[in-house]
Amino acid sequence: MSDERLIWNSRIPSRSPVQDFAVIDVDGRPLVVCADWGNRVWTWDLLADEWVERPLAELGDGLYREFQHVAVEVLNGRTVLATGGPRQNLALWDLFGGQLLSPPPLDRAGVHALAAAQVGGQLTLLAGAGYPDVYSWDPSRVGPAVRAAPRLSGHRDDMSGVAVARLDGRHLVVSGGYDRRLVLSDLESGELIVELWPGGVPRAVKLATVGGRPVVVAASDAGETSDRGEVWIFDPVTAEPVGAALAGHENRILALDVAAIGDRTIAVTGSEDGTARIWDLAAARQLGAPLTGHRDEIFSVVIATVRGRRVALTAGRDGRVRVWDLTP
Repeated sequence: MSDERLIWNSRIPSRSPVQDFAVIDVDGRPLVVCADWGNRVWTWDLLADEWVERPLAELGDGLYREFQHVAVEVLNGRTVLATGGPRQNLALWDLFGGQLLSPPPLDRAGVHALAAAQVGGQLTLLAGAGYPDVYSWDPSRVGPAVRAAPRLSGHRDDMSGVAVARLDGRHLVVSGGYDRRLVLSDLESGELIVELWPGGVPRAVKLATVGGRPVVVAASDAGETSDRGEVWIFDPVTAEPVGAALAGHENRILALDVAAIGDRTIAVTGSEDGTARIWDLAAARQLGAPLTGHRDEIFSVVIATVRGRRVALTAGRDGRVRVWDLTP
């Protein structure tokens, strides 16, 4: 066990668990945007170790605020916060002004997975329960996000994770569900590219490039009889795993992020066992010892750049955000 890579460590002032967080760049400084279990939003300037609560407008109409999932994007100089949860459909706020930009649609269930990307100058959001609804929000006009065609393929149960990325010249969407399936689709056309079968529940999913080829990365349970977490890499062309599962966590993996660092593509996972781990996806091995220090489950992991250095941020039930050095 090791915490030698730890470079920052701070606790959310509400002393509440961190449900989810995102990282954005504001005037050249990294800003961490956290949602706690009290459904409040905070920002943490990690270089100054300064926390600020960000009050947000009420939803109105008796709607319940639930910030289990968050995403943040900067469009036309405005920092837009997207939120959702099982009892709250997708809503958008101006993070710094607090204005409600897009109320939750009333004809949809809650959000079990959320992802965001900028496509064609607009904010594209994937949010939903059994399948990823596609929403588009244009920062140049006033009005709510609109549900956009086409509808993507989904699951026979609630989603457990969703991700979007531009690979090989097109935007791809991968979603995992409690039906133990991985589904890869083309965002613009809605075309179903491939269905994958990881074995256990894929609780976190990402898209990446490893060795020059696109892959789907999934953090999955080991199977029906085990809660041990594994990392799988799938080839979307053959629909087959690339090598054996990467194992090491003693309990389920709840969070995953992937990034290219130098000539490596690495994944960082966070688990119910309170540890984070770094994986070299091409070499199919763990890098170094587990990252320790969290007392309980890690709910969210983000890879970011701070002062030119690649880092991983982890947070969860203990309310602490820990920042780890990822340089070789």
